Amino acid sequence: MEIRHLKLVEAVAEEGSLTKAVDRLFLTQSALSHQLKEMETQLGAPIFHRVNKKLVLTGVGKIVLKSARRILREIDSTEQEIKKYINGDTGVIRLSTECYTCYHWVPPLLKDFNREFPNVDVRIFPEFTTEPLKELLKGKIDLVITSHPIDDPNISYQEIFTDQQVAVVPAGHPWSKKKYVTAKDFVDETLLIYSPPLESVGIFRNLLFPAGVKPKGVIPIQLTEATVEMIKAGMGVKVMALWAIKPYLSSNRLVTVPITKHGMQRTWYAATLSHQEPPNFLSFFIENLCLKCIMSDMDSSQNRLQAEAAL
Repeated sequence: MEIRHLKLVEAVAEEGSLTKAVDRLFLTQSALSHQLKEMETQLGAPIFHRVNKKLVLTGVGKIVLKSARRILREIDSTEQEIKKYINGDTGVIRLSTECYTCYHWVPPLLKDFNREFPNVDVRIFPEFTTEPLKELLKGKIDLVITSHPIDDPNISYQEIFTDQQVAVVPAGHPWSKKKYVTAKDFVDETLLIYSPPLESVGIFRNLLFPAGVKPKGVIPIQLTEATVEMIKAGMGVKVMALWAIKPYLSSNRLVTVPITKHGMQRTWYAATLSHQEPPNFLSFFIENLCLKCIMSDMDSSQNRLQAEAAL
């Protein structure tokens, strides 16, 4: 049986005749008669009795009608749910980033997002932070915030913004008097990173590896707060985004130093699967990743860096 058969049984049962079902199904009486005969042949039993020019369900017909109503309602419900999803009325965004610090972007964004799409749930998956793009390709998440795009035709990237990377050292550190640091300055330093492998760490990939430089030591620490305390204690230096360290600079116990004469930038992208059209709510979420508060911080940070580099 096909969906058209189920619609026919429901319409005829409720209208009482093929003639009245014509207007409801937008088919000719001949076409409906053919479909009904086709069904009865497949089932090997009549679906309707002809009683006084009226079609009345047989026992088999009652079974078919019961299933037809359940199936048709389920199909209608599915279609409505899909329409709501496409129109952005309801759905889920499964999000991960490649950097633990990036998760602080989400709460301020959710305030405006929830006002616009109150029936869309945003779920964060920090356990996928190490290799989020692999999980995106597996279909386990919908959106990845990354600065390390890979060349894969199944992934689409939308540029979000570019930030500045700086070296963070304790006040009084020899670097604090420098206009900027270069690769060779890291030779005698212990470098704090969020997590290995080193190939995924920007300062190694973009500066140290090309220069053939290896720091004296490398210590992985995933918590920014713990990293800040270790820097203050003189236990290492850290390369990170200026916007990420800015909240910790008020105590005057930390100093930021530009990396290389021209600075080191990092571009962030929103990554989604390329073979599917994103729903409205996902597009809205991506377009609003750069909140005004973040952008103002980024602009002021960039201006500060440029001023320092020009000294």
